[in-house]
Amino acid sequence: MSSSAQETLAALTKLKETLSGDVVCPGEEGYEYGIARWSDNCVKQAGYVVFPKTNEDVAEAVKFARGQSSELAICGGGHSYSGSSSTQGGVVIHLGKYMNDARCDPEKRLLYVGGGATWAIVEKVGMEHGLATVAGNVNHTGVGGLALGGGYGWLSGRHGMTVDNMVQVTVVLASGEVVTANEKEHPDLFWGCGGSNFGVVTEFVFKAYPQRLTVFVAHLVYTIDKLESLLNVVEDWYETAGPDEGLHWGCMRVLPGMEPGKPNLMVIYFYNGDSVEGKKAAKKLYDLGPVFEKAMEDLPFIKLNALQNEASAHGGRKYIKGLTTPCVEAIQAVLQAQDEVVKSNPALVHCGVLFDYSTKQAITAVPLEVTAYAGRGTGAEGIIFQFYTDPSLDDLVQGQVRAWAQIVSERTPVAFKAGKGGESFGVGYTNFDPDASGSDAARVFGPNYKRLREVKKMYDPENVWNRWYPIEPAE
Repeated sequence: MSSSAQETLAALTKLKETLSGDVVCPGEEGYEYGIARWSDNCVKQAGYVVFPKTNEDVAEAVKFARGQSSELAICGGGHSYSGSSSTQGGVVIHLGKYMNDARCDPEKRLLYVGGGATWAIVEKVGMEHGLATVAGNVNHTGVGGLALGGGYGWLSGRHGMTVDNMVQVTVVLASGEVVTANEKEHPDLFWGCGGSNFGVVTEFVFKAYPQRLTVFVAHLVYTIDKLESLLNVVEDWYETAGPDEGLHWGCMRVLPGMEPGKPNLMVIYFYNGDSVEGKKAAKKLYDLGPVFEKAMEDLPFIKLNALQNEASAHGGRKYIKGLTTPCVEAIQAVLQAQDEVVKSNPALVHCGVLFDYSTKQAITAVPLEVTAYAGRGTGAEGIIFQFYTDPSLDDLVQGQVRAWAQIVSERTPVAFKAGKGGESFGVGYTNFDPDASGSDAARVFGPNYKRLREVKKMYDPENVWNRWYPIEPAE
């Protein structure tokens, strides 16, 4: 055994003796769980996976990785489209096994959430006290990735983005130091964590709000010939929609009860109120003549973010690109291109587009400089996607999804706006970028990037944390 191998073995032995959690290597029990991700094409063969139980465990894992000059990746829920939570040959700090709890302080209306928790546990402990915060739309999504990347949810119209409701974080820095950051302690770090890239967040604290126990949700399906009419109705609704409403629409070729391969239009309408008012607010959608409808008149709020769990289940290969607000010509062109792909390869039938029309009153009310996250436009957030299973199709799928996204970009006449007035610049939702590990952070964070570089210099001058929109430390 070489001297370097002996040193690595000695460091690993010391790490195992020090941890209250676990560390596993390829072939050992727990390793496959440690590298599994929501999308199979984001799986990478890590050299080590550390499952910490404490902040001190995280600090030891960071020191070990840096001592071995190994790349570091942080995994919470493992939903990252870009594979930023994975590393080839490096060290994964996996928070999901042990640091995954949540608790609620009903008097202060605060939720304390472990860095590896998913939104399901957060919603459970909050609603035990009639409280909720802005969560994602799929409750097996990890809290950390969603929050640090901005975070949209059904409650965004009323309460803003997830990052807007973050009041404190506990962070393990690249130095191994554990710090608490909020508006008074380490305020620059707290602000910067609205853009990630500064350490391992082992605990979040979020504002919580009184939430009614039941809500109104309608599932509606339309034939593809209603596309232009549906877009007109949605845009008309969006102009006057209130903060307690939300809507997703998309075109799918795989829907329960529908013929596979045939494109259909799907709408999920949400109203945070009683069913009578909800149906009134959704009247134009009903008047459009759906071929299928299902009204959930008194849906328990705790079940809301589980509605799309099956469609967004773990496993299989997925390639997804973010989109801007669509026009009908762009969507028609994309659907035609997708039809041609499906005809030539029926195994690629699971493709489509999906748009999130979260109302933006509370989001755009926050000045652009308040958080590092900069995507505060008034338009919808969308994705174009391909789900598949054959690894040999990876390059083909990536190429075609990128081409579809380019079709939308070229045919959409008005650029998506983030910010207001003269501060506007083009940017999409950060969590929808499959290339986040190598994307241009200056473009993504816009006018906030200069300050982010200064914060990076203060807290991570050696750029250890560089797996998600890498920020170059200021000189």
